[in-house]
Amino acid sequence: MGTGDIEERHGRPGALRARGGVGGHVGAPHSVGIRLERLSKRFHHRVQGEVYAARDVSLAVAPGEFVTLLGPSGCGKTTTLRMIAGFETPDAGRVFIGDEDVTALLANRRHLGFVFQNYALFPHLTVFENVAYGLRVQGRTAAEITRMVGDVLTLVGLQGYDRQFPQQLSGGEQQRVALARAIVIRPRVLLFDEPLSNLDAQLRVRMRAEIRALQQALSITAVYVTHDQEEAMAISDRIAVMSRGSIVQEGSAETLYARPASEFVARFIGRVNLVSARVVAVGVDTVEVEVAGQRVRAVAAAQPAVGDKVRVVVRPETVELAPAGSLGPAGTVVARTFLGEKVEYQVRVGDETLQVTRPGGAADARFAPGGAVTVRLPADGVGLLRDDA
Repeated sequence: MGTGDIEERHGRPGALRARGGVGGHVGAPHSVGIRLERLSKRFHHRVQGEVYAARDVSLAVAPGEFVTLLGPSGCGKTTTLRMIAGFETPDAGRVFIGDEDVTALLANRRHLGFVFQNYALFPHLTVFENVAYGLRVQGRTAAEITRMVGDVLTLVGLQGYDRQFPQQLSGGEQQRVALARAIVIRPRVLLFDEPLSNLDAQLRVRMRAEIRALQQALSITAVYVTHDQEEAMAISDRIAVMSRGSIVQEGSAETLYARPASEFVARFIGRVNLVSARVVAVGVDTVEVEVAGQRVRAVAAAQPAVGDKVRVVVRPETVELAPAGSLGPAGTVVARTFLGEKVEYQVRVGDETLQVTRPGGAADARFAPGGAVTVRLPADGVGLLRDDA
């Protein structure tokens, strides 16, 4: 097959290994972009009255790009996805797929693939008939259906599963059937609504890698919804963080992690220390601040003035611990948690309690709970937020 082949891993259907370009049997006709222009959607709440589920959402997704809408429950990410799909009609704004304005177009006319959170498989139909359903709606011939379903089941590692019913499959296998059904119709765009939330942790990690490999092999544009920041960082070309119905920041995982624009984004993308600091010097490209008795250089989106109070964004893995008496601010270990590949510490420094992450291994007796240590913040590269962020 042109799109790739399936590796058997540990005796089970495994991940897609992409080889070459998109094949003629399964692949999307060509990649198209998505453009959202100031989408808004209101719902009536019995207690709160009119509530915005999405407000002025604008987003551009390039052809072949994998973009994730990330945020907590109720932030508007699923409502936005459903407006792209045509399941919800926006109160304001427009949806473009390619150059076509599809805002008023019915969902079944948009030619999209949608993978639901609960998979939405027909329990009374076999795997073959579940995957073939969309092809039958398209009016494909019996020969085409047989060939295309066979190709896509091989692509997702379910060859030989044709006659099984959904209740006979594991969660991961049901997810593959849902994926196969979405891509067999050769959609212009793939949409995912928290598709891995019903799987256990190890299977989620494996399936997210397979979804990403499949999307790349097909070169298809994808929009993915999740509340799991690790999942979003692992699979996305770009992430749009949502809060209260709006996109508050978008960018690569690296950008959002290292340069959050707000306290909300800083806390939502990974673990973080938000430490009070004071600006002591302002340069052309960097700002110098005093924090926990140490002067560090930082990058600020908007240049503050000397004397301003700010919050420093310090990721736990960038903080160093050294034995007591070393050069740097003194601290006390409050707690230590061994997690295999890493050890997490809570260290009290003045009025602040810092989260510190070090590589795992044998416990370091120098950093036992209750013991004195020296804390070293990263010399530069930390981000700044205004104190009122």
